[in-house]
Amino acid sequence: MKEFFTIGEISRLFGINVQTLYYYDSIGLFQPSERSSGGQRKYAFDKIYALASIRYMRKLGYSLDEIKDYMARLNVNITLDNLKHRSIMLKRQWEELLSIDMVIQRKIRFIEEQMKGLRVEEVCVRRYPDRRYIEIGREEILYHHDSFYFYPTIAFYIDESKSFGAYLYPDNEESISKIPEYQIKVIPEGDYLCGYHLGAYETVTQTIRKIRLSRPDLKLSDLTVNFNIVDQFVEHNNENYITNIQVRILGTNREGTGSFR
Repeated sequence: MKEFFTIGEISRLFGINVQTLYYYDSIGLFQPSERSSGGQRKYAFDKIYALASIRYMRKLGYSLDEIKDYMARLNVNITLDNLKHRSIMLKRQWEELLSIDMVIQRKIRFIEEQMKGLRVEEVCVRRYPDRRYIEIGREEILYHHDSFYFYPTIAFYIDESKSFGAYLYPDNEESISKIPEYQIKVIPEGDYLCGYHLGAYETVTQTIRKIRLSRPDLKLSDLTVNFNIVDQFVEHNNENYITNIQVRILGTNREGTGSFR
């Protein structure tokens, strides 16, 4: 085995860019054993183990500053403590990544299901079961609320007044069970007059009025429930936003009661 290696040989041996080794040298993390009169870096054989340790810790996710600190006081007890701590941190990061993936998958399922066979010009009556949501409140606090980012958004309109909620789209019951019960509200089961708004939210109230006026034979709730299907999170052009508008049917104007099952 060679007594010394050049920086090029170390680079090829570990598959590390030479510039990276220069940087490691500049910060005092991995330095040559000696330099030739011409300034060429020379690494003794035992330096291989030091670089292998650095590579090992990088693969475990340690920062260069952390590695430099650990390498200066490396022994088996400290290493075991560090590895145990790192294992705990990685498990937490893994749980966070799983939570983020759950948000992504929920968004995909909701949009794909809502877009299936969607006809923007359609106004129809549909029956829905009870639907749960997290109450958020006024727009002033909307953007501070994590649920706004984690679940599909619902906007509740009464005339020009509006408030918001986060739709608990049929999801893993285990994840919903972690939400405090007092935060969960219900959109009641029933028949709803449904339509769509295509475009910016600033003009959604005009579409609400058109949908309500399209069925003068129906007694409708004062409350309009809007589900954001295509929103600012998936589309940069607000003219392409799609909102599902739903108004609960209370009965008919002719009979006073009605069933639309």
